[in-house]
Amino acid sequence: MATLCNPTKLFNKPMQTKTQHLNLDKRDLRKGDCLTELQKIEDKSVDLVLIDPPYNIAKDDWDNFGVTKKGYQPKEYTGVSYYDWMQEVFIEIDRVLKDSGSFWFFHNDFRIMAELDRRISEETNLEYRNFIVWNKLFSGCKQEGFLNGFIQVEGLNNFQKMAEYILFYTKKDLHLKLRQRRLELGIKSSDISKEILSKNGNVTGWYSNIETGKNFPTEETIKPITKHLGFTMNDLVPKFFNQKNCHSVWQYDFDSKKLGHLTPKPIELLKNVIHHCTEEGDVVLDCFGGSGSTAVACIETNRNYILIEREEKYIDISKERISNAVPKLSQDIDTPLTRVL
Repeated sequence: MATLCNPTKLFNKPMQTKTQHLNLDKRDLRKGDCLTELQKIEDKSVDLVLIDPPYNIAKDDWDNFGVTKKGYQPKEYTGVSYYDWMQEVFIEIDRVLKDSGSFWFFHNDFRIMAELDRRISEETNLEYRNFIVWNKLFSGCKQEGFLNGFIQVEGLNNFQKMAEYILFYTKKDLHLKLRQRRLELGIKSSDISKEILSKNGNVTGWYSNIETGKNFPTEETIKPITKHLGFTMNDLVPKFFNQKNCHSVWQYDFDSKKLGHLTPKPIELLKNVIHHCTEEGDVVLDCFGGSGSTAVACIETNRNYILIEREEKYIDISKERISNAVPKLSQDIDTPLTRVL
């Protein structure tokens, strides 16, 4: 039987063979509006976007865009609906994300998630890859007794929710650039295919399978593609480093300390996403920075980050947590970067 993702066994050996040092110029905490700051970031400059946006379930003032009807269509709030606003955010995220990058976001209401996914599919160049369940109640979890109390109540007529969800996306149709470039250069597909022959010395369909999107390039097949068309793996393949110990259900304790914020996400969970989809020195963007958990996860995994948060109190909490993670780190949040990479 397959076991659930076990955070205690995740990262017992390094994923990369090379070591890079963090670039302090790329560790950026910005105070400001999410969309305003996103628009200052260069196209295709971010390796991973990892966000925990408002769910619009009225957890706090920042999580209330208007009354929802059965978790679906919120009323307009100051002239902008939740879905329209999130759609603008998704469009900006798509713009700043590299072709090799990935986008992950948290939520806990399926009906709202379905509408958000529809807008991502129709309005961006991102495609759905997976649905991760973050299970909070499991044998041995720190809050097991406390959480069991909620499911052992008499008279329940539905299941208690003990999970949140993470949706995973990457850029779609990356293969289309192959045919376009090949035709521009006047190269026949057979010229590329014959670079790698079968064991019997015959031409096979390995390249056509890549050009039509049936397969991704491998370390072997990318070489003739680079030779003839100039594309590298980062142009054609979203980064994914299989840690060989996780499937689509992850077990993590929720953060009971809160750290000044109602809904902080566990550092180890964020690190799991980061390890699967980035390399050391890559740039991670969180445009709903909250109390700075993503920045701390980036520091602990030797990644760079851009953190955007509009609330002064959360900026202060983030600065303190970042300072504790890297005591000598100095940041000027009042001066936005004009160049991210």
